[in-house]
Amino acid sequence: MKQQKKPRRHRQTGSNEAAALADIVEWSKGCPSWQRDALRRLCLQDQLESSDIAELTALCKDGAAALPLGAEHVKDASAAAVAVTLKSLHTVQHVNALAAGANLTFDKVGVTVLYRDNGSGKSGYARILKRACRARSPRGETILSNIYSSVNGQPSATIEFSVNGNNRSSTWLLNQPADAMLSAVSVFDSRTANVHVDETNDVAYTPLPLRVLASLAQACQDVKQKLLAEVKALEQQTPAVISKPACQPGTKTGKLMAGLSTAKAADVTALATMTEAETARLATLKTDLAADPVRLGRQLLAHKAEARCSQFSGIEQLTTAAGDGNLGCWLSILRRSWNKL
Repeated sequence: MKQQKKPRRHRQTGSNEAAALADIVEWSKGCPSWQRDALRRLCLQDQLESSDIAELTALCKDGAAALPLGAEHVKDASAAAVAVTLKSLHTVQHVNALAAGANLTFDKVGVTVLYRDNGSGKSGYARILKRACRARSPRGETILSNIYSSVNGQPSATIEFSVNGNNRSSTWLLNQPADAMLSAVSVFDSRTANVHVDETNDVAYTPLPLRVLASLAQACQDVKQKLLAEVKALEQQTPAVISKPACQPGTKTGKLMAGLSTAKAADVTALATMTEAETARLATLKTDLAADPVRLGRQLLAHKAEARCSQFSGIEQLTTAAGDGNLGCWLSILRRSWNKL
């Protein structure tokens, strides 16, 4: 009997979500650069906006400026196997109206409650943590600088935390990857709740790896539609002399027009350059067409009529000179001459 193989068990490397995201990062290395950029955006935001689709369409045509998905953009698989604890958030710069010298401290045990009046900056701290850690932020949420400050700069902050009891510090900068270990911390507030629960209060949560792949497939369709629209617009702008040339398709000119997009300038120049025989023929045609063809035809007919009258006159003189005795012979000659005309 054949020994039955035991089913393979997947190697446990942290949480399933983190491992799946790591697989997506590895798989994306074989994708086009614009798709890798789309994956990066989908891992950092809830969904793609119309501006993202426009930028991805431009990258699809020229992916030189694409920023591909990397391990720093997803949850670190190793972070799920360690204990990560937030300790403090301080040295905040250019984030809403938060004071630069403020220090938000988290207790190691229990619950830390931050209580202040509306507009005091509580949501500003939450926005920083949602960007530095893991959160499904709603679309359109951003971090603005202090509109009342005369000094503008990039929003930043310093986050103190511990990994398995070892203290670490990380400087967070807006739109820059944070420390990978902070991805083990999930942030949830009232704004992220709208992402997980729809209007009828039915749970609509989809695991992040599945959502990223489904959104990538939709992004491919959106980019395709924009490219097709651009192609249609270009076709409408193409002159009829190029889109529907009057030349025969089997001629050299017809073949060149059919493959004009790949034709070389030297091929066009060679086909447009006339030979000596063609130049001479063109000069003859110009001379012939310069004259009035109707008038030329009338002249030819008049010349032919004059020639016939001259022949008749000569025949009559010969008939008179020959007399009636040779009239039958001359009539026969006359018929033959007439038929030749």
